[in-house]
Amino acid sequence: MKHTNHSPSRRCIEVVVISIFVTTISFVMPLVWNRCTELPTDMQDWSNQEKNLVEALVPFRCVAGKEYNEVASLIFTDADTAIKQLFHFREAGQDDLSTFSSAALFLFFVPYVFMATIVYGIAIPSGLFVPSLLSGAAFGRLCGHLLHKLDHTSGTFADSGTYALMGAAAVLGGMARMTISLTVILLEATGDMQYVLPLMLTLMAARFTGNVFNEGLYDIHIKLKNIPFLEPEVPTIAERHEIVAGQVMSTDVKCLRPVERAGVVYELLRNYSHGTFPIVDTASQGTLYGTASRSMLCTLLQRRAFGSPDVLSEYDGCGFLGPKRLSPLVQWDTIVRAYPCYPTIDDVEMRPGDENCWLDL
Repeated sequence: MKHTNHSPSRRCIEVVVISIFVTTISFVMPLVWNRCTELPTDMQDWSNQEKNLVEALVPFRCVAGKEYNEVASLIFTDADTAIKQLFHFREAGQDDLSTFSSAALFLFFVPYVFMATIVYGIAIPSGLFVPSLLSGAAFGRLCGHLLHKLDHTSGTFADSGTYALMGAAAVLGGMARMTISLTVILLEATGDMQYVLPLMLTLMAARFTGNVFNEGLYDIHIKLKNIPFLEPEVPTIAERHEIVAGQVMSTDVKCLRPVERAGVVYELLRNYSHGTFPIVDTASQGTLYGTASRSMLCTLLQRRAFGSPDVLSEYDGCGFLGPKRLSPLVQWDTIVRAYPCYPTIDDVEMRPGDENCWLDL
């Protein structure tokens, strides 16, 4: 967020330029490959899923029904289909005739990671979960191919599809820094419990390796957006200087009563920029009822969800409300429907006499 372009017109131009760039690169990559691979013919012991994946191979600049372009089959197909191909395609001898070759995987992996990194930062929801899976699967299968070539395909190492699964887990775990949840997700996707230990070891290694260099992507976004987040560990500076909570907390807390004058709420929102205000019953020794968000308070004021000034006139004198409450003047669905375009305090118009009306929070 430090270098975000906030101009709508320039952000639109940025999206168009990057879209043209990504489209051009994606089309040039299969052209650069310019090699056709024969479709596998001996598929008697293949499953129906594997046969369907063979049908999804793209014959870009090749003879349809007989040959396919390896790079185009990864670029021009859906991401989920490409991931399945990397996971399930088998090895067939030293030349890997029924799968993607090492050179094709390398030619796909390097530009794809670069494009996914660039596209993630533009002003459209491009996503990073599936690109992480696809790029990791390609890199993992590439490692499996290299190990098989070193071993001369004698069967010492696991199938390349297993390495593709571990690679997808490693890249996704390094990005999100999640371990248990990703293990469960990938196990549900594969349906094979024999991958529990390899997946856990891979995700833990990815997490520890990533923590050496920086924090997870979601943690970085929390800090860039200045969202207050309480970490489970004590910060180093607080531990070193023995800082306690009372030294950083405010003693003059701006609170609202469970039933408050609309004018008090309006002036509080005008004078303070807090996002949330505590609801405290001062008549019962400061009982905390909950909190009210700024967006909800602005919506209630704009909807004029307050009662007559003389309904609870005795409340101001004694400060004790008791069980008496105002009936709901606005439904919760009305507030929810305003998301994400909640009104601000500048959108609220207070009419003469509204300041003394009661707002039941």
